[in-house]
Amino acid sequence: MPIVTISIALRAKSPAKQGSRQKTLTLGPSWTAEQIAAGERFKQGWLDFFGRSSAAAAQVPSSLDAEVGSRAAIRAGHEARLLAYPNVVGVTEGMRMRRGKLTKEPVIAVLVSRKVPRKSLTKLSLLPSHIDGIPIDVVEVGPIEALESESKRTRTKV
Repeated sequence: MPIVTISIALRAKSPAKQGSRQKTLTLGPSWTAEQIAAGERFKQGWLDFFGRSSAAAAQVPSSLDAEVGSRAAIRAGHEARLLAYPNVVGVTEGMRMRRGKLTKEPVIAVLVSRKVPRKSLTKLSLLPSHIDGIPIDVVEVGPIEALESESKRTRTKV
């Protein structure tokens, strides 16, 4: 753990005490060994989940990167049209979810505020099942609302 040493020049406030003094502060971690170990476990879990070592990255086939890039380009090309459908609040690419479990099927996910039974929709409001050969997965996320910024909540009127 890094230790920081700070030197501060202090000046006297009153003219009677002329001159300045030098004060040195050493700042270091105040965590217990147990807290440091817990932090290291959390860091390792984070890296295991989100990170990829260079050895693991080398195992990813280059065709997969091209496939993901192609899906992103197709999604971007159709995003405006998909967002025009009723209840659609977002569009992204990802993997299909079935009964709450992630599958390995790549899809364009269309995020809707509320899922509506297929038979209740008109032909014009029915989303396509595929776009350029990529399946569509409709995911209910509820309404999307912008949150108030922290600065607006703490701002006081003068």
